[in-house]
Amino acid sequence: MDHPGAIVSLSLTGILEVVSDRPQHLDSLDASLRMVEELSMRVRIDAVVATELSIQQLKVLLLAVHRPPLTAHDVADELGVSAATVSGLVGRLVDHGLLRQEPYAEDRRVKHLRATEAGELAVSEVASIQLQHRQAVLERLADDELEALAVGMAAVERALRGLVEDGGFSG
Repeated sequence: MDHPGAIVSLSLTGILEVVSDRPQHLDSLDASLRMVEELSMRVRIDAVVATELSIQQLKVLLLAVHRPPLTAHDVADELGVSAATVSGLVGRLVDHGLLRQEPYAEDRRVKHLRATEAGELAVSEVASIQLQHRQAVLERLADDELEALAVGMAAVERALRGLVEDGGFSG
């Protein structure tokens, strides 16, 4: 009987025991993922530095693109900043045509923040630097490595979807 990735031993009673290498695999994968994240951080830094937006402005724009609709109160909660800080950030993004404020039908005092096409493009430009680097990395892999990675990433995606569907994890 074949047990890939496991140590097989026969006990004194003759029962086949399979001792898993799972802890070692998890440690090895964790180390590899940390290195990938560290190297990828350099790409992310390049992408953020290339934009003319401040980090806080980029955060507001990212929230508007990926978590619409949102209000200034939502932004203040997400970023842990004051309403005055959010007001300044929103004002600058609106002035630059990257964000728009839309009245909320149920309460005219509340405004929803939505990215404009230019705002979505600005976020896309930051992301495109990362996408270009990712494509360059994938092009360096051999066909068999690409196939193995596709299988592994599909499993990671399933696990992540399960976490998201279960409400994630709190710590």
